[in-house]
Amino acid sequence: MAMHVDSLLEQSPLGRLHPATKQRVAEQAHLVTVSAGATLYAQGDPPTGLFALVEGRVKLYRQSKERAQILALPLPGECFGAESFPTGAPSPCTAAALTSVVAVTIPPGALGPLLDAHPDLQELLLELIAVRLKQFVSLVHDLAFRDVTSRLAAILISRATAEGHPTEEGISLDRLLSQQEFAAMAGSAREVICRIFKKLEKDGLLRMTPHSIHVLDVDGLREIAAREAR
Repeated sequence: MAMHVDSLLEQSPLGRLHPATKQRVAEQAHLVTVSAGATLYAQGDPPTGLFALVEGRVKLYRQSKERAQILALPLPGECFGAESFPTGAPSPCTAAALTSVVAVTIPPGALGPLLDAHPDLQELLLELIAVRLKQFVSLVHDLAFRDVTSRLAAILISRATAEGHPTEEGISLDRLLSQQEFAAMAGSAREVICRIFKKLEKDGLLRMTPHSIHVLDVDGLREIAAREAR
């Protein structure tokens, strides 16, 4: 199992660790497999370990009463979790599987001793947390200074850039998110998001199908995404 985990670590930022560190991480890490809808950890839980996503998609979100805000959608090969591990604070968000998920995880009980023994792992964790913090700061900026249409356009452009598939008519995206989840990501209501999608379709910027979103005018959508509220 350690050799198998070690090969999977190479597909994530953990692959940049010193070989001796990677070996120790592989010995302590294990595979986690969950089905769509399962929760990997919840907001308010004790500090989590570190996860490296191998297959599938996960959403990181915060919940307040009936409202949710999606914070990030890690891609396979990215790491998540352990955001609050260095301070011992409760987990700031929930990680839920959007699809079936396979991940390598370093449990919190093993992560502490590994960090103490391997400075390169400390540096990597700090880098990962800094990247996630930058994402959260960008989200706060967008929620404060962009309208809902611009925020939705920015979400679509970000996904198109990171995971889209070029086609003859533009860029194709897997739907992945429901309209309620798009609303939770854009900080709005589902009804508003539905109207904006219809407007973007009418304007020829994208085309929706039950399973895909086809971005037809990338430059036009990018221009909308760049607008700030006046």
